[in-house]
This record gives sequence, structure tokens and C-alpha cells, in this order.
Amino acid sequence: MREAAMCHWKELLLAAVLSGLACSALALELTEVPADAPNDSIMAGAAEAAAMADWAGNTFAGKRPPRPATAPADESRLLMPAGVPFSFVYGGKPSSELLKLWPRVVESKDLPDRLRQQVAWTDPRSGLCVTAEVVVYKRYAAVDWVLRLANTGKQDTPVLEDVRALDVALALGDPQRPAVLHHLAGDDCSPRSFTPLESRLPPGGAIHLAPQGGRSSNGTFPFFNLESQGSGLFTAVGWTGQWAASLERDAAGQGRLRAGMESTHLVLHPGESIRSPRILLMAWRGDRTAAHNRFRRLILFHYTPKQGDRPLAVPVFWQGYDRYNAHPTWPSEAGQLRAAAAARQAGCDFLWLDAAWFPGNFPNGVGNWFCKPAEFPRGLKPVSDACHKLGLRFIVWFEPERVAAGSQIAREHPEFVFGGSGGGLFKLNDPVARRWLTELLVRRIEEFGMDWYRNDFNMDPLPAWRANDAPDRRGMTEIRYVEGHYAMWDEMIARRPGLFIDNCASGGRRIDLETVSRSITLWRSDTGCGTGHSDWHQAQALGMSYYLPLHEICAWTSDAYEMRSTSGPGGIIQFDYLGPGYSAEAARAAVAELKENQKYFYGDFYPLTRCSTEPEAFLAYQLHRPDLGAGLVLAFRRAKCNSAEITAALGGVKPEARYQVDFIDEARQKTSRTLDGSRLAKGLVLTIPQPRASLLVRYREMAPAGQ
Repeated sequence: MREAAMCHWKELLLAAVLSGLACSALALELTEVPADAPNDSIMAGAAEAAAMADWAGNTFAGKRPPRPATAPADESRLLMPAGVPFSFVYGGKPSSELLKLWPRVVESKDLPDRLRQQVAWTDPRSGLCVTAEVVVYKRYAAVDWVLRLANTGKQDTPVLEDVRALDVALALGDPQRPAVLHHLAGDDCSPRSFTPLESRLPPGGAIHLAPQGGRSSNGTFPFFNLESQGSGLFTAVGWTGQWAASLERDAAGQGRLRAGMESTHLVLHPGESIRSPRILLMAWRGDRTAAHNRFRRLILFHYTPKQGDRPLAVPVFWQGYDRYNAHPTWPSEAGQLRAAAAARQAGCDFLWLDAAWFPGNFPNGVGNWFCKPAEFPRGLKPVSDACHKLGLRFIVWFEPERVAAGSQIAREHPEFVFGGSGGGLFKLNDPVARRWLTELLVRRIEEFGMDWYRNDFNMDPLPAWRANDAPDRRGMTEIRYVEGHYAMWDEMIARRPGLFIDNCASGGRRIDLETVSRSITLWRSDTGCGTGHSDWHQAQALGMSYYLPLHEICAWTSDAYEMRSTSGPGGIIQFDYLGPGYSAEAARAAVAELKENQKYFYGDFYPLTRCSTEPEAFLAYQLHRPDLGAGLVLAFRRAKCNSAEITAALGGVKPEARYQVDFIDEARQKTSRTLDGSRLAKGLVLTIPQPRASLLVRYREMAPAGQ
């Protein structure tokens, strides 16, 4: 019976190859991804860049770096050069007093696009060495740093506490005018996930931010933008744990911004060292939308994973777990071969196998990282081999940091689990356990023929971290766990060249500067685990795109409204291909449109309406590629919206140029017009005649007459 079934699926695979070669949409080419940011008005001017370099030089190194003779002065900034930009308490004394007395050693390396500095302070009594590793991004007016604190002495250090990797004074100007913090809700699998928020900071006011439970974007997002009287400061925190930030303003209007781990109170043993959260600051002045686009470019070109010398070209994935995990044949070798055939026919790039391949299933089987013997008797390699023959690649889901009671890891290695044989959090803080898990994952990746690795994390680690700290080591379990997490991912990437990691944590609850630099967020919220959330996904795309260019969510149907609501630089498809009403032709059309849109998400972002999840709203946003002279607009008229049109002024277009503009309606019917850039910049009319419908507009600059 099994042999007959396998022959049947081999025939299907062959049919998929033959049909797919003729009609599948092409994958996003790496050459369609920009290699670097253009030199335009969005980038930092000479004054802004010099001011940020001066600030970094003054605060870290104690001296101003060489300034180009042509660089004008710029005093319109929020950051004040008042001491080092971090703080801690050591032996009961504040670092602001101690560091003045400790010898400081500065090493610098000036590169074309950045300045690297390593600045170290050492306590001559205890041997505590505090090192700041600093990078100044010249074109962005941005500075990045991380602290490393090491005990070079022969005895335990005094208590080190209240470590704030960021502690800066801010000039917030006229106290009669409030400063505004622009930030996002984090993910909580609700309509509010990643929606924009504004918090006003009057004199005497304070704002506090922190995630829930130790996952870095659980409820709160560690990227935010403070604006005050025409100037601003972006802040990003890189800590995949329990960070906290506070913003205060005194009665005179001056401010203070602090961020770091929420709780530290520890001694360091001889030879021991720890790291801090990573901090990224980017100063700006003028137009806030332009500043957000400069920040997006900084993240895209200097933090997101690279494919060669360019940012990663995000693929389109075929997924079926949420729809079919209880299906009698889908979670099997034959079922996945059929899924691969359907993926190829639709024009996707990847087959995605989620949490359906291991004994015990999800969630009771986490910790059983081997294949179900009946459903996958030959492992997953036959599935990956079939994918590769079809021109597809293969991604598989793991949740390695959570261990279920009774699972293989809980039984055989209870010493690696907070909770022992009863299950719980895997001890990534333990180097022995972490190396064992890394070896297991690398081995499975090789055995299964995986091209990408999906890492989920569906529990809050903070209770286990804090329960396992000694009184004089509060915060140490978290530090070692987070360091172990980075070490595991870094080693996996180093040992498997070309491997990319999908970062999931009950959706998008572990997104921060450090995870963004090692992974991509394909599943930004578990709102994608079911149908009916198109309006939420439009709002998520609009909100998160203020800060991050690469993020995804899942589409459940091929209709234009659903597909466009989940648009991104790649795509995830979860169509009902086993159902009687499935249309392969409709699937191909949907994927083809998605792929045509992919390249624009690597461009600049312009919100054209306010962000809303309400069914009465009309929502629209624009992506613009200045290097291509082209872009797109996505517009949505919600189910209860009474307005059939809006007029939206497009960003980035050249008023003197002429553009071919294609309007593609909900039925994917196209009409084209030629319009002046001045008209697009003044206001393009977006018309959607019917409720719960969408409009896609693509535009491109036309060559001047005679060329």
C-alpha cells in the first residue's frame, strides 16, 4: 500500500516539475535587492553626521574625533555630551564617580563608512574592566555599542548592580512643549500587535517600557523614536530577554533616557565576564518620515542577515500546518511530497514543515527531536530531496528551548532542563547543555537536508531565570542564557554556510536588535494561525514597517484582499489545496502578483493613512525604491468603510518626471495611465468601489522622450 502511494506521489512530483517549469513565477533575484542606501536627502547631512561622531567621541573616548573641515556645526540635537552614555553601581558607588578615577584606554579604527572604537576602563583595586565596543555609522548619524564587564582580579568583585547600557541626558527644549515618544505595541496575538503608539512626555513626566515574561517584544517593542521640537532620537535595544527602558523629564524640561536589563545585582568571580544589551541610537532632525526611512535603511544594510553582499532575498513559502495538522495523511512523507508538488505548481520557493513531524506532536512532544517512525520512516531527507529536485528549498520547525515532560530530552538529560524530568526551560545558560543542543540541531539540519531552520519559543523564560539566581547573582542566569542563545545561533550559522534562521516566539515576541541581526521574522504574530485577521495584518504591516523592512505573516486564501493584506518582502501561503474548491490557477496568479511586489519592500516606506484595525477604516501605505524610480501603493477599503476613495500624496517621487501608473483592482484587472510626478506628489486618487476590497498601484519612472 505504501509503495503504491509513493509511486502515485512520484507521478505527481513529475507533473509538478513539468507544469511548474512552464508557469511558475520566478524567485526574487538577489540582483533585485539593493546593495546599499542611495546618497540622497534621507541620509544624514554633514552636520548631523559630524555631531553624532562628536558626541560619541566626547562621551566614550573623552575627546572629539577629527572633523572634516567642510562639516558645519549642528547644535539642533537632543543628545547632551554629559559623561559616558551608560551607568552602573559598583560597591555602592555610582559609575559617574568611579570612571573618572579609572585609567581609560582607547583604540580606534577609521573605516570609510564607520568608525570603530574600543574603550576600556579598569578599576586598579578590584580589577573590574569595563569595555565599550562602539561603532559610529557615518552616513546615518548613528552609534551602536555593547558593554563587556570582566573581573581581571583574583577575588570576587564587589556587588555590580543597576547596570544600564544606555544612560544619557537629553536637551528637550521648551518645557511648555511636550516631547513625544513614538513606539509600537509588541506582539500579544491581538488587534493591537505592532500598532503605533504615541506617548507624551510633559515636564515632570515619565514613561517606562518593558516586555512581559522575558521575551523581548512580548507586549512591548524594543525600537522607538523620541521627538522634540523638530529633532529626534531613535533607540533600539538588543537584548533577547527582560530589558527595560525609562524616559524622564524634569520640571525645567531636561530629559534622561536609560535602558538595560531590568534587574542586575551580582558579583563576578575571578576570570568571569558578562555582556550588556546592545544599544543603537540614531539622531535626526527635520521630517520624521524621512528619519524613519533612514533608520529602516540602517537596519536593512547593516543589521539584517546578508546573502552575499546584499540583504537577504526573502523567499515565498508554502505552509500547511495550521490548516492540516490534524489531517490523517498530511503529516506524513506522502503528504509532504504532495505538498511539495502543490508548492511548485503554485510558484513558491520553499516547502515549510512546521510542528507535525515528531512523536507526541505539538506541544506535548517538544523535546522529541526525531521523526515519527510510522509517518516518516525514512526521516525527512526524502522530502527535502524531492523539494530540491523540484527547485524548492526546505524549512523545518523546532522549539529547542522548551522541553515537555516525558520527552526524550526530559528522560535522558533531565540535568539540561529547569524542571528536570518534569520538563521546562532548556538550560542554554549551561555551556555543556548548549553545546549538546547545538550539536543535535546541526546534525538534524544535515540529516534532514534543511535549507532554513525555524526556531519557535512558546514560553516565558523569566520565572525560571529568576528562580535560579543566587541572592548575590541576580540577573546572571538570564545573562548566561541570552549569551548562550546567541552563541548557539552563531555557531549554527558558522557551521552551515547559507543557513538562515526564522525567528518565531509565539509569533513575534522575541524581536530585538540582536535577533534581527541573526534571523528574519517570517511569522510576526500568531494572528496568522487562523483566518479572518486581514485587517489586523494590514495594521501590523503599517506599524512594524516604520522600523523594520523584513517581516512576514501568512495568507490563507488567494483572493487579492487577503494576499495584499499579508504582503511583504517574501510571503507565506496556506491555501486549502486538499479541498474540493482549490484552484491551482488562482494560486499561481496570487503568487505571481506577490512576487512582482517583493522588490519594493526593500525600499522606503510612506504611511498614507493613519493605522487602524477598525472595520470602518480605509488604510493605505506606499513602498518606494529610489534606485529603481519605482514603487507600489497598497490600499484597503474595509468591510464597513463608507468611503470609496481617498487622495494620497506619494513620497519619494520626482515632480519633474513622468510615471507609468498601473492600477490593479480586487479582480486583478489592470488599467494604466501616464501621470506627472507633480500630480503623484500632490495627491493620487485611490478608488475602491466595493467594501472589503483592495487596490494595488505600481508606478515606474518613464525615460525622457527621445531616450
